[in-house]
Amino acid sequence: MVTLLGTMFFLAVMVASIWTIVETVRPRMGRILFMLRYGPVIAPALPQQHRVTVRGRSVPLRMQVPARLRATA
Repeated sequence: MVTLLGTMFFLAVMVASIWTIVETVRPRMGRILFMLRYGPVIAPALPQQHRVTVRGRSVPLRMQVPARLRATA
């Protein structure tokens, strides 16, 4: 009886583990299949970050942060 309960317990743990893996992989399956079929896609370097523009001028973005929230260098 103890052997049967132990076996049932470990089977339940195994089923829960497999279920978790399947539920994790399912949303990503399209991307996984694409990668398996075509391999990694080499893209050009990302463009530089855009600066905030005011009336067509390019200006750097400056934030006002309280002194207690600033990171110490």
